[in-house]
Amino acid sequence: MAHGHDVDRFNRWATTYDRHWMQRLIFKPIQRTVLQVAAEQVGSPSTILDVGCGTGKLLKSARGRFPGARLVGVDAAVEMVKYAQSSTPDGTIEFRQATAEELPFPDASFDLVFSTMTFHHWHNQARGAAEVARVLTPGGRWLLADFVVSGFMRPVGALLKIHQFPDRTNLQTMLSKAALKVVKERRISRLGGQVAVIVIAKA
Repeated sequence: MAHGHDVDRFNRWATTYDRHWMQRLIFKPIQRTVLQVAAEQVGSPSTILDVGCGTGKLLKSARGRFPGARLVGVDAAVEMVKYAQSSTPDGTIEFRQATAEELPFPDASFDLVFSTMTFHHWHNQARGAAEVARVLTPGGRWLLADFVVSGFMRPVGALLKIHQFPDRTNLQTMLSKAALKVVKERRISRLGGQVAVIVIAKA
């Protein structure tokens, strides 16, 4: 799912990640909007997967919003997975080490898939998108929340070395090849107007 140096970094951050200032200022508002959009788009999903779940914060919030749903999180960083497991001792959420490019689940396993501020870390985004399409149920939704670079922001993105953030045109092409389509988009940040929740369905 992530480049090797990214995995190493997140392994080091596992026990302190939830206390980082970005959690309060960036990630928490994004996760709140993701859950709102999920409720609007999917209603009452019975199975939910978070790809790049980190410490499991989004799934812990989803547990209250979608009671009774099977909640599963995967992350490439083993220390993140261990921390998520230790902070959910009641076992109500399943956490596994896995990458987006090789999801260890049968076809059509999940009604709802999250990837929140993780897509830009995926080593092979096209392969990951195809894997999400594979595990998504008919009528299911993939909520991709991330920075999306387009237009005049492309040179800025290159300067900041954020080439892994999805370019809008390339993202549309990638999704089309995976038999997926964008059905809705909601802007959720004032960080250049480039952070969005993209709702994706099978084409």
